Amino acid sequence: MINQIDTRSLRWLGVLVPLASWILWAIVRTWIWDHPVSWLATLIELAIIAVGATLFANWVAVNLERREAEIRRRSEHLEALRQASLALTTELEIGKVLQQVVDQSRKLVNARYGALAVLGPDGRTVEQFYTSGLTPEFHSRLPNLPSGAGVLGVMSKEGRPIRLADILADPRSVGFPEGHPPMRTLVGVPISSKGKVYGNLYLADKRISLPSGGEIDGEFSAEDQELLSMFAVQAAIAVENAQLYRENQQIAVLRERERIGMDLHDGVIQSIYAIGLLLDDARHRIDTSPEQTREVIGAAINGLNEVIADIRSYIQHLRPQRFRGRDIRQGLEALAQELRNDTALSVSVEIDERAANVCTARQADEFLHVAQEALANVRKHASARHVTIQFGFYEGLLQLCIEDDGAGMDPDAARRAQGNGLRNMRARARGLHGEFRLESAPGAGARLSVTAPIEKREG
Repeated sequence: MINQIDTRSLRWLGVLVPLASWILWAIVRTWIWDHPVSWLATLIELAIIAVGATLFANWVAVNLERREAEIRRRSEHLEALRQASLALTTELEIGKVLQQVVDQSRKLVNARYGALAVLGPDGRTVEQFYTSGLTPEFHSRLPNLPSGAGVLGVMSKEGRPIRLADILADPRSVGFPEGHPPMRTLVGVPISSKGKVYGNLYLADKRISLPSGGEIDGEFSAEDQELLSMFAVQAAIAVENAQLYRENQQIAVLRERERIGMDLHDGVIQSIYAIGLLLDDARHRIDTSPEQTREVIGAAINGLNEVIADIRSYIQHLRPQRFRGRDIRQGLEALAQELRNDTALSVSVEIDERAANVCTARQADEFLHVAQEALANVRKHASARHVTIQFGFYEGLLQLCIEDDGAGMDPDAARRAQGNGLRNMRARARGLHGEFRLESAPGAGARLSVTAPIEKREG
C-alpha cells in the first residue's frame, strides 16, 4: 500500500511541478518583463506542458511499479528458494533427500508434476525415478518408468538445462507411454556438484496463479529456469551430504564389526580355549582325583558364565564383563593367576603403581586385551617355563611388556606374522595412539611390548 501511495504521489508531482514552474515563468514574463499576453498561445503552452508532464510522470511511475513488482517477485522467489533449501537439510537418509528435492522443486516453480531421474555411473542410464504430483495409485498403474529416452535423455547427453513450451511439438520427443498423464510445458536442469552429475530434475505443466485465487496453464519462464538451477546447486550439496552420511554410517558399521571381532577373538575365544584346557585336565583326573575334578569342572562352569556375560556385554556395546570394574593391576594379576592355574608356568608380575594410577579405564581395557592375547599365545605356542608381565613407564609413555623364555621364533617371521591375534594387538596399539613391538629369536624366547601416551582422565 505504501508503494502504491508513493507512486500515485509521484504521478501528481510529475504533473503539478511542471505546471507550477510554467505558471511562475508566465508571471515573471508578464509582470516583470512586460511581455504581451496571448491567451491562445498561453492555453496551447499549458495544454502541451500538462500532456507532456502527465505522459512522462505516468511513464516513470509505470516503470517504477514494474521494477518494484520484479524486486518483490524475486524476493519471494529467493525466500521460497531459501525455504526449499532449508527443507533439504532436515533429512540425511538419501532416499528421503531425493524425494524432498523433487517435492520442493515442484512447489518452487508452481508446477503440476515433478520428477527426478537418478543416473547411474555412466551418467546416462536412469537407475531410480522419483516423482511428485502423482497419486500413489496412479504411480503404481504406470507400466514402466522412463528410461531416459526422447526429451528426458537430452540433458543426459548434453548436460544443459532444457525449457519447452510444448513437449510433443519438439522433434526430439518420442511421446508418452501408455497410462502416462498428458503434459505440455517442461523445464529441466541437471543436478551436479564438482563435475559429478547425480541426476536430472524435470518439472512439467506450469501453473500461473490469478489474483482471483484460481490457476491457469502457462509456460515456464527464463526466471523459473534460473531459480530451478540455483535450487539444483543446493540439491546437489544435500545429496552429496546424504551420500557422505551413508558412507560414514557404513564405515562406522565396519569399524564396529572389526571391534567386536577383535574383542571376541582376544577375549571370548581365548577364554573358551582356557576352559577347554580345564575340561581336558578334568577328563584325565576323573578316575584318580574326583575331588579335584569337581573343582576343575566348577572353575570351568564359572569361566563359561563369565564368557556368557562377556558375549552379552559385546552385544550391548559395553565393556567386557571380565575386565569391568578392574584397573590395570587387578586385571593383569587376574590374568597371571589364570595362567598359573591352567599351566605349570612360573608367572611374575611387576607393576609400577604410578603408571597404574594414571592409566585410564579405556587404556586398561585395551592393555588387558593385549595381555590376554599375548599370554594365550605363550600358553599355546611358546613351550616356556617362565613369563614376566611388566607395566610401567618407558620414556614418559605407559608400557605393557610380556616376556617369556620359550622357543621363540625367527625375527623375519615375527615381523611378517599376520594372524588374527597379532593383527588385533597391533590394531589395539594404534587405538591407543601407541606402538606395538615384537622381538624374538629362535631358542631365545619372545618379548612383546605396547607403549601408549598418558591420557587425561575425565572429570
